[in-house]
Formats: sequence, C-alpha cells, structure tokens
Amino acid sequence: MITTFYITNIILLIAIFFIIIFIYGKVQKLKVPYFLLRRRSFISVYIMLAIYVVSTFYICSENGIELFATGPISFLYITFIIFALFSTGYFGRDYHKKLVVWLFLLQYPAVLLLVHALVLMTGYYIKIYTLSSLFEDHRLILAVFIARLVWIGIMVSGYMLMTGIVIDSYLHFRKNLTQLTREKNMSMRRAEIIDIVIYLILFVWMMLNNFVSSLLPRILTNIFMIIMIARTYYIYRNFIHYSLELSKMNIVIPGRLKKLMGEYINNPFYTSNPTLEVVSEALNVDKNELRDYIYSELGTTLSAWTSEKRILYISQQLLKTDRMVSELALSCGYSNPPALNRAFKQRFGVTPSEFRAKHKD
Repeated sequence: MITTFYITNIILLIAIFFIIIFIYGKVQKLKVPYFLLRRRSFISVYIMLAIYVVSTFYICSENGIELFATGPISFLYITFIIFALFSTGYFGRDYHKKLVVWLFLLQYPAVLLLVHALVLMTGYYIKIYTLSSLFEDHRLILAVFIARLVWIGIMVSGYMLMTGIVIDSYLHFRKNLTQLTREKNMSMRRAEIIDIVIYLILFVWMMLNNFVSSLLPRILTNIFMIIMIARTYYIYRNFIHYSLELSKMNIVIPGRLKKLMGEYINNPFYTSNPTLEVVSEALNVDKNELRDYIYSELGTTLSAWTSEKRILYISQQLLKTDRMVSELALSCGYSNPPALNRAFKQRFGVTPSEFRAKHKD
C-alpha cells in the first residue's frame, strides 16, 4: 500500500509539473486579459499543491501513518486559501486583490508552520500514529494532540468561511451574467464552474485524509486529482485554441465590415433584414465566428446592430438626397413607411420627414 501511495504521489507531481509548464509556457502567446487571472491562480495553486504532495512523503514510517501532521495540513490549507480566493475573482469579486484578506487567512498556517519548523529543529516533534496511543499515559503526547486539534479547528473554520465566500461569489456571478455571452464562452464557463466545484471537494477530501490512518483514501484522492489535472489541461487547451482563432477573426472581421458598410449598392445591410448566413457570406467568414464577434466585441445582436446601421444610413440619405421616405423605407427592408417612421422616431425622437426638415435647412 505504501509503494502504491508513493507511485501515485510521483505521478501526481509529474502531472502538476506538466500543467504548470503548459499554463506558463504555452499560454504566453495568448493575449486575453481575463485569462491572466486564471494563469496566475492555477500556477500558484499547483505549486502549493506540489509542496503539499512532497510533504506527504514523510508521513509514512515503520510505525504507521502519521495523523494530524502539521506540515501537510498547513500546506494544504494554504493551497485551499489560494484556490478559493482566486475562484472568487473568477466570479467577479475582488477579495484576491485585498492584502488584509490574505494576511488574515494565512496568519494561522504561517504560525503553525513556524512552530512546526522550530520543534523539528529542536527534536521535540512528536508523531501521532493512532488515537489509542493518546490514552496510554503519554501526557505530553495528549497535550500535543489537543494543541494540534485546536489549531486545526481554526483552519477548519477557515475552510468553512472560504467555501461560503466562494458560494456567495458564484451567486453574484449568476446574478450579473449577461445574456449576450456567446455560446462557446458559456460552455467554457460551465466547464470551469464544474472544475471549481470538483477541486473544492477534492481539497476538503484531502484535508480529511490527514485524520485517517489508512493510505487508501489518499491514493484515491491522488488518482482523482490526476484525472482533474488532465481534465483542466483538455479544457484550457481547447479554450486557448478557440481564443486564438477568435483573436484572428477580431482582426479580419472589423476590416471587412468597414469595407462592406462603405458599399451602398447591393449591400444586405441596407436593402433587407439580413440573416446571419447572408452577412457571413457577404463577409466571407464563418457564421459562428461572426456571431461570436458581434456578441463579444460589439455587445449586441445581429438584428439590433443591422437595424442601427440602416437607420443611420437612412438619416444620411435624408440629408444628402431628395429620395422620398416611402422609397427609402422599401429599399432598406421596411415593410411600409409607417414601420420606418416608428423605428426612426424611436432612434431620433422625430419622424424622417421632421428630421429632414429640421437638419437640411
């Protein structure tokens, strides 16, 4: 069992090293502002997780499996705090930007690690392997156990506090979620939210492992964590590929749109109520990429955007030409002049005839 535990630890460390290299190295070419938070958070969390995994190599001995090991518990608590605070940032909160929050939450594991280092150096560190040993007239061991239990209780309170803050941040995120978020990005967000929930459960499970004398729960946790790292790699590899393609389209589409808007003959924007397929064909781009661009970069829908362009075009025609309002209405895709009058008045506050009379003089 110990050999299996060591093997899963080593595989987990290799997986952590791989994902850190991937996020740090491969992602540097990705110029997406909101991905920077994810990059910093994952690297920080995985580094601390690696430190925790290394510390668990020392809990096994010929006497058994150490319980309430202060080193691993402290490192795991720090890992959880980093993960939870950055998760709230993903959900739109700014707790991770406040130094006082970090200092408040990290003071307890910092003190415990300092005491842990001092007792190790002085040779007074006592390992607890079974709960029954506490009642075999070892008063010092019992006192050490009680002290550790009190300190661990404080950290458990921290776990509960941060879990509550993450849940509150998620509710805040759901409340402020825009309906214009593109479908592909929504799929990514759902995958990330699932990741956050699973990681939270795994970190709690890891903490509980420190109070159990069996290695089986630790082995299972390692296996699940390896699977989660593989899942994270798969999700962000697809996300990076999608973002790079979207970045290219954010350069191509605006240029083609600007050129098309300058053409007034046989232009689908000015002659009809164009569909996504018609506009994408006119621009010679994929319709899904065009939809993503309009949603993400322009913050609107295709119909709203084209309606605005038609109204602006008609306003220019009213000032620059003598074309009749009825002619403009039919040529620009309105069913009748009253339909144009309603849309125009909603945009400018006056009818087309009043607009012409007011601004052409």
